[in-house]
Amino acid sequence: MPRSALPASPDQQRISGALVIPDDDGPSRGPISDAKDHGRLAVLLEGIGDAFYSLDGEWRFTYINRAAQEHFGAPAPSMLGRVIWDVFPHSPHSEGTDLRRRCEDVFRTGVAASFESRTVGAPGRHLEYRVFPYDGGIAVSFRDWTERRRTEEYLRESRAQLSALADNLPLGMVYQMRDAENFFDRRFIYVSASCERINGVPAERAIEDPTALYDLLLPEFREKVFQAQIESHATGKPFDMEIAIRHGVTGELRWQRIMATRRILPNGEAIWDGLQIDITDHKRAEDHLRLLINELNHRVKNTLATVQSLAAQSFSRLASHEDEELRAARSAFEARLFALARGHDVLTRENWEGANLSDVLAEACAPYKASAAERTRIGMDGPDLRIAPPMALCLSMTLHELFTNALKYGALSNSSGRIRLSWSTFAAATGQRLIMRWEERGGPPVSPPRRTGFGSRLIQKGLARELNGSAHIAYESAGVICTIDVPLEGIGS
Repeated sequence: MPRSALPASPDQQRISGALVIPDDDGPSRGPISDAKDHGRLAVLLEGIGDAFYSLDGEWRFTYINRAAQEHFGAPAPSMLGRVIWDVFPHSPHSEGTDLRRRCEDVFRTGVAASFESRTVGAPGRHLEYRVFPYDGGIAVSFRDWTERRRTEEYLRESRAQLSALADNLPLGMVYQMRDAENFFDRRFIYVSASCERINGVPAERAIEDPTALYDLLLPEFREKVFQAQIESHATGKPFDMEIAIRHGVTGELRWQRIMATRRILPNGEAIWDGLQIDITDHKRAEDHLRLLINELNHRVKNTLATVQSLAAQSFSRLASHEDEELRAARSAFEARLFALARGHDVLTRENWEGANLSDVLAEACAPYKASAAERTRIGMDGPDLRIAPPMALCLSMTLHELFTNALKYGALSNSSGRIRLSWSTFAAATGQRLIMRWEERGGPPVSPPRRTGFGSRLIQKGLARELNGSAHIAYESAGVICTIDVPLEGIGS
């Protein structure tokens, strides 16, 4: 910040009258002789913010502004007229020092000089000097550059540390790219040395020729990457993509994830900070897991088919003694197997990582929505959720039992009945929970059963055992109402 100006004293006016203003690359323009200019120059020297002093041909102080007095820690009268190295006998102005040599060069050549040097009387601090000749002596302006120098050194050290870290990333490469108005003019300004290990291309070559990395892409990815980068450049949105390359040295196929984010510098320039990570091992693990899941799915289907075959053979032995009750039991058993299989089908499509609740419900309702008329009789309302595999299977079996009962005795046993299935979530002290309500209307009048059947026991006890939840079945005269309350552990958004 500019310092307050001192009034121009007669000595200041005398000195400023002798002061000459040099050109950077030529001789002085001559002394200032106008009295009005004398005062203006004195005020200017006090207000420039930089410290300023002048020395005559004998190295004596002839002028010292307030900023220089504060820097030296001494008032002007104690220094004016005295030789500078007498005032500061152990200073950078002493004989043989760099600052002394530079000042002598200005005396001798009459050419101004700018440089950095240690400060006078304050060890450990650095100044930026501007020295120029006038009236047989020199004038010196300077500013304290210590904090900036320390900041620059810190930044250099930080860059060196970050560069060392980036260069030694075992499975990654760091890069920076300068943005340009024209996408094709973009160029790398930094590529970590790990580029050669990750891609088989030296960092220096990648900086000189950006296409050296692009050429490693498998053909089927080149157009995708190009279009994605064009869009990212146009919108400024981050770039994130998984691609496959052919290593430049080994020829091995490697999977990479490339991410880049645009950053605007204080000067308005745009820089893209990027990271390339080798995800080959991750991809191989995913492929292996997918293979295991497919094998598991195949075995589960085979197991269900085997169980169904065993059941059919077991029931066939009783064919000669088969009565209505036995046929009903056989039919119920097969239907439950089919319900379980449908639940497995939903999970199989999702690699057994979970399922959407809407998919589970749609699969459970499918056998009862064969026609347009039937589809209008079953309504569903609720948010879609991601549920864990155990919940998907348990809800599939529960809905199968409810639909079976409705088809035999309830809302689906006539042509006018309706079923409404609704659900919602709420936050409890133990976490999020799912509340599902099954409601039948328009069917025959309902009365509570004399005994609890297998289906009711499966719903009420199965939910408690498998999901730590609860189910309540109300046999109202207008229709059955079943309320299910289960924790939503293991779901994803």
